Amino acid sequence: MDKSPRRNAELETGGEANSRRMRGFWGRAASTYRPGIFIQKYLLEHHEGCVADIYRDISEEIEQINKERIQIGEKPFRRPNYGSFSRYFHWFLILKLVVRTGRQEPAIYPFLHQRIFYRLTDRGRAEIRAWEDPVRAAHP
Repeated sequence: MDKSPRRNAELETGGEANSRRMRGFWGRAASTYRPGIFIQKYLLEHHEGCVADIYRDISEEIEQINKERIQIGEKPFRRPNYGSFSRYFHWFLILKLVVRTGRQEPAIYPFLHQRIFYRLTDRGRAEIRAWEDPVRAAHP
């Protein structure tokens, strides 16, 4: 058993120190900063969006959160790279929480794929758990 002072504080306070620590991780189930929830809110607000635009906005959100975290002396969140974010977004397509709208635009650079736009489905508006943890929702 771990005899560290931090672990003992967690045990004595009924896990309060642990809950504070868990809130500090981006994307964890106990975190208030879940990328899936951000994506759902983004699509509710904008009605549709492409992965690149959502990624840009979530990166800006993480940057803002990190400024606050640095001021209070906490470790900043790591921003995901675009490849991992697009694979994560694909889970929502698999779970039928988002669908393609049929709208496409040319990419900024000619060597990139066209920008494909997505919108929420009725299931995506109503669902909560799958937005929090799409992998577990797909594989319970």
